[in-house]
Amino acid sequence: MDTAQYKKDRLFYPALAILISATGFAGFMFTYFGPILSGTYPPAGFPLHLHGWSFFLWYLLFPAQALLVRREKYALHMALGRISIVLVIMMVLTGILVLTVRVEEAIRVGEPQVWLRYGPLFMCNLILFVSFYAAAIYMATKQRLQAHKRLIIVASAIPLAAGFSRLIMFLSGFHPWSLPAGVFSCSVFILIGVAYDWLTRRTVHVVYWIGLVALLGIQTLLMPQVNGDVVAWLNQGLAAVGEHLSVFYHPEPTVEF
Repeated sequence: MDTAQYKKDRLFYPALAILISATGFAGFMFTYFGPILSGTYPPAGFPLHLHGWSFFLWYLLFPAQALLVRREKYALHMALGRISIVLVIMMVLTGILVLTVRVEEAIRVGEPQVWLRYGPLFMCNLILFVSFYAAAIYMATKQRLQAHKRLIIVASAIPLAAGFSRLIMFLSGFHPWSLPAGVFSCSVFILIGVAYDWLTRRTVHVVYWIGLVALLGIQTLLMPQVNGDVVAWLNQGLAAVGEHLSVFYHPEPTVEF
């Protein structure tokens, strides 16, 4: 990589990481962090809070890692990368627990609609997130750093469907297209990466195309507006898991999403 390109990358990737994390914090500030800090958030159970705060710490660590690379603090960057693995494990395990139990509850009582309609989409988000994150870690071990940093961008963009959707629902109320709008909105961060690659290199790394196909293609197939019968069938499977896991998490009816 030439010196000019190296300098551009050192500015672009930390800036994009900050933008992604700031968007996530903004989305959750209205429905989670704000009420928590003001003491108005209803009782929700420890697993949900562990899930929320592990996500918060991961998105706090994400731009910090990019800034460490910018400052060439590679040893600290790798050490914190190992810590991020622990956060991801907590995020995913608590996410599966909360998700499956909430889907089981929603099917049993008939509400809230957000879990009845979008349980499989949420699970897909978790699977895609951990898949791209694991691929990024693998690429780092192989010193394929160009792929590594783009995989991290894709991995960090996908879970923001929840943040975008919460922001939309806070501003306009629940609507059947709130979640799809949140999913599609996440693609803007990958498209920023695509545009930067094209403008600076005249080629786009294949990681971004894979990310877009996964985010827009696979998740579109899991939207109830597209495959309602498939979503209902997958929700039954999630509910079966949630029935067994419910001993570990008792959701409060006042917490919908």
